[in-house]
Amino acid sequence: MLITFEGIDGCGKSSQAKLIADRLTDQGMECLLMREPGGTEHSEQIRTMLLDAKHGMPMSHAAELLLFAASRAQLVQEVIEPALKRNAIVICDRFTDSTIAYQGYGRGLPLAYITSVNDLATGGLVPDITFLIDIPINLAIHRRKGIGDDRMESESRLFFSRVVQGYMALAQKHPDRIHVIDGSDSMEDIHHTITRLVEYELGNDLRHAHRMIDLDAGNRPRRAEGKSILAATGDFAYSFDVTAEAIAS
Repeated sequence: MLITFEGIDGCGKSSQAKLIADRLTDQGMECLLMREPGGTEHSEQIRTMLLDAKHGMPMSHAAELLLFAASRAQLVQEVIEPALKRNAIVICDRFTDSTIAYQGYGRGLPLAYITSVNDLATGGLVPDITFLIDIPINLAIHRRKGIGDDRMESESRLFFSRVVQGYMALAQKHPDRIHVIDGSDSMEDIHHTITRLVEYELGNDLRHAHRMIDLDAGNRPRRAEGKSILAATGDFAYSFDVTAEAIAS
């Protein structure tokens, strides 16, 4: 299963991705937590190029798009696809929806081009579940106050408003896959909602979800289907006393 987390910087997606990854690992499942860009040696080098705010020369929008795609292509081939084929759960902090929202709606690059680039980089891989953590831009900026902004985070409010519009358009287009979560709720409430949805997708029985399934070499991971929300099971065993930097992730 491929689970992705999306949203503007400061929404808390990285913290929530780690919480659910820890929960699934505690349940005995193989769970990989990845970030984009990054996750492999080559991808981390690309990440530095993309996010370093100290680079003097501006990067063209096309170069930015292709670098994000290059990082993703390496991550999918080297880490994600092998993990999915052995029935591991992969949780990714950002994936193809980020590219559509940021480079498409934010930068104004043609969506058709971005879709083609995404398909090339991922081989058509689509997440099973996507959690879009939605918060007001002002709250995201407030959460990031005192934390150094990278090249993408230092963009204007107008840019981020276009990114948010892109995310909302994606959520309307893919309502069965993309679940919009109110990021202004408490960390515990958000984690509880995410856990309910993940448990249902796993068959609502985490004790048995880790069993290995024989897959044919040519099989693609299954795609998400429309599901209703069921009640969460199990107790929460997490500390929500996190740093400001963690909340802002």
